[in-house]
Amino acid sequence: MTDIFLIFSAYLVGAIPSAYLFGRCLKGIDLRQAGSGNIGAVNSFRQAGLLCGILTLGVDITKGYLAVWLAIRYGCLPLLPVLSAFMVVLGHNYNIFLGFKGGKGLASLLGAMLVLSPATILCVLPAMVILALFSRDTNTGAGLGILFLPFVLLVDRGQGGYFFVGMAISLLVVSRHLHDFRAYLQGRRKLI
Repeated sequence: MTDIFLIFSAYLVGAIPSAYLFGRCLKGIDLRQAGSGNIGAVNSFRQAGLLCGILTLGVDITKGYLAVWLAIRYGCLPLLPVLSAFMVVLGHNYNIFLGFKGGKGLASLLGAMLVLSPATILCVLPAMVILALFSRDTNTGAGLGILFLPFVLLVDRGQGGYFFVGMAISLLVVSRHLHDFRAYLQGRRKLI
């Protein structure tokens, strides 16, 4: 019963709409209607300024960290930590409080991996940077680089379940980058 509670809690933690709240409270901006319409740190930096962006980034990383830490500390199922990472990204990307709009999940995923698998960060982040430099597009680099996640999780954790949940997490992140991929292919790049 505790594990089920922790899984749903991870979604609700992920659904804390930090960018929306900081944009509204500090700048009077609804980020769903500004810039890319994305409820995440990058759009917050661009549309609401440095303070809102930093606060959003910090809270989003903390959401991921907290969800996985709680799963490790209080859960029983061996896969609960990675399932919690999936749920916190799901909550961030498809936010029940904002009509299932959200961010791209990278900051929340970073927080989750800080607890779950720091080695994943050391492998996947450089892949994202290399792909961003190669494509000259940060969104494309991030969206493609995340596909390395399940393989690194498999090597780091040595469990097949981590691979499959890692693949689901990757697909969650990629699903929020599809617009960026289309823009890149049409030549409307967001250059580094």
